[in-house]
Amino acid sequence: MNRTGWGALAALTFAAFAAAPAQADETEIETQELLISGGIEPIPTKEATSSYTIITSEEIEAHQYKTVTEVLQRVPGIHPVQQGGQGTLTYSFTRGGNSNHTLVLVNGQPVNDPSSPGNAFNFADMTTENIDRIEVVRGPQSALYGSQAMGGIVNIITKKGAAAQASTLRFEAGNNGRFNTSGTTGGSFGGTSYFATLSRQKTNGHDITPAQYRAGIPEEKDGYENITGSLRLDQEFNTNLSGTLFAQYMDAEADLDNFGEDINYVGKTKQFTSNASLNGRFADGKWRPNLSASYMHIRRNDRNPPDVYAPTTDTDTNHTGQRLSAAFDNAIDLLDWNTLSFGISATRETLKATGYSTSFGATTTQSSNVGENALAVYASEHFNFGDRVFLTGNIRYDMPENFGNQASFTIAPGYYHPETDTRFTLSYGTGFKTPSLYQRFGFSPRNGGPDGFRGNPNLQPEKNKGWEAGIEQGFFSSRVLAGATYFVNRVENPIIEDWSGWPNVTTTNGPDFTAKGVESFVEAQILDNLSASLAYTFTVMDPGTTAATSRRPRHKLNFAATWNIDALTTLATDVTFVDLYADPAFSGGIYNPSSYTTVNIAATRKITDMISISGKVTNLLDRTYYPADGFQAPGIEALAGVTFSF
Repeated sequence: MNRTGWGALAALTFAAFAAAPAQADETEIETQELLISGGIEPIPTKEATSSYTIITSEEIEAHQYKTVTEVLQRVPGIHPVQQGGQGTLTYSFTRGGNSNHTLVLVNGQPVNDPSSPGNAFNFADMTTENIDRIEVVRGPQSALYGSQAMGGIVNIITKKGAAAQASTLRFEAGNNGRFNTSGTTGGSFGGTSYFATLSRQKTNGHDITPAQYRAGIPEEKDGYENITGSLRLDQEFNTNLSGTLFAQYMDAEADLDNFGEDINYVGKTKQFTSNASLNGRFADGKWRPNLSASYMHIRRNDRNPPDVYAPTTDTDTNHTGQRLSAAFDNAIDLLDWNTLSFGISATRETLKATGYSTSFGATTTQSSNVGENALAVYASEHFNFGDRVFLTGNIRYDMPENFGNQASFTIAPGYYHPETDTRFTLSYGTGFKTPSLYQRFGFSPRNGGPDGFRGNPNLQPEKNKGWEAGIEQGFFSSRVLAGATYFVNRVENPIIEDWSGWPNVTTTNGPDFTAKGVESFVEAQILDNLSASLAYTFTVMDPGTTAATSRRPRHKLNFAATWNIDALTTLATDVTFVDLYADPAFSGGIYNPSSYTTVNIAATRKITDMISISGKVTNLLDRTYYPADGFQAPGIEALAGVTFSF
């Protein structure tokens, strides 16, 4: 049996083992009232003083978001850029910062790729089957999370098992040879709850290279396959002690194009992610210690053998990254209105790159093998004065090996006026990013000599200073909530590649830049069965036409609506408008892209208590657009499915 057959059979078998009556709500209600990413421990959302957005599993299900990339499109202040179709390289830009200025977490633990050139996170392979909610917190968060959280964080919180056993099995098929299967099961026994998933997404894809860049090579489709499995266990040892264990393995393969049409370029990624925590509640719950650890391993293989159109091109490279981290955190209620949190963390990151790439008669060898340790201490104070005035202060001191120590802080007051349902927030913070292992120590010699890429160990850290002022106003007994936030993000010493000494290439600190603008939203429960949201972000980049500040939208607008037509039928839609500043041109220089609008629509119908059907159409208007120059997004795509619940 081939890989495709095994994926479908495994998903079917996996779900069938756990057949039991379904439970409608698999998550804890109280999580909807907490911002898990707001501090060292969760805080009530009304006390959060930094801009945040929460997307729940119910919204993910109603809109049939298959990837985290789709979810992030509706979040103000953040813009994911996918270089083509499903499975292609996908980075995100938060508040005008670079793609590696956003820290991505799974259950609060970092998962950015240590083996990538800038340590950025590639969202291409992150699917949604096991996601309970996604929290996006914008603005400098280094005082909480350290390096890389300059623009903000994306925290992906996974589902936990409910008291009653429940399983699902889903099959979906669509155009472009798309076929998805997934199985989930969750429940509890004794003091242990579990939630497990196994999924496969497969598509023949479309040609991600625009016609003008194919150089006479015939069109060829760029396909993708992703198999992901995960398991989460939660254990209540006693009234004072609980624990969580999460593990996920992902195996993906994507057809790629390399500077134009390429008929046999394939990228493979295998990633293992795990995290665990032990949580205590002592002294009548006033002292809450937490011991956590995480491990991730990622291996990327790019293979591009010679072909009839490029007989002298030959690539076979491997990049492997690992991260091991541990932390001990404490939260202590000093008074009813004051919580002190503090902790210490240690991290080990490694990068290993091997292989070769031959093109135009020159061979570049990957010869990087380096690791680095880091230690950090941090503290936070959160005040609540009469449920009206809130104040959060964070401070952190990072001590990376082979690099200067870094201090960062955040101060964020807020005020809530319950009589008018008005909330004011203000925040000022600093952030930093330690240069990646590749940027400092990477080595890629050319033709076996001293020429080629060599990292710069003398790089300065990227830093930023950011502040924001926001207001939220409720109307009609909180059925309508509107808000606006003005932000400024000043980035110092951004790291860029220096090609001035070609054939010697290195990294250097480039000129500073500033992003400022407004994030605004309206959320409305129009009827008991109809809700809608409108998010608009306006960003001004200074300078606005250089490669260092490209792929940031000047205007971005998203409209999302969910209509529960009756107890059995749900209709959801997403409309997104993007107007980019500029993009590094495929042929060199700067490219001025055109704005684009996408329309997606999804419908779900419950046939019986055990069977529901679904359908989704993306890019309903079949627009041709380029999210990044040199890469074309798919045209109209349709997907229909059936879900069995047990």
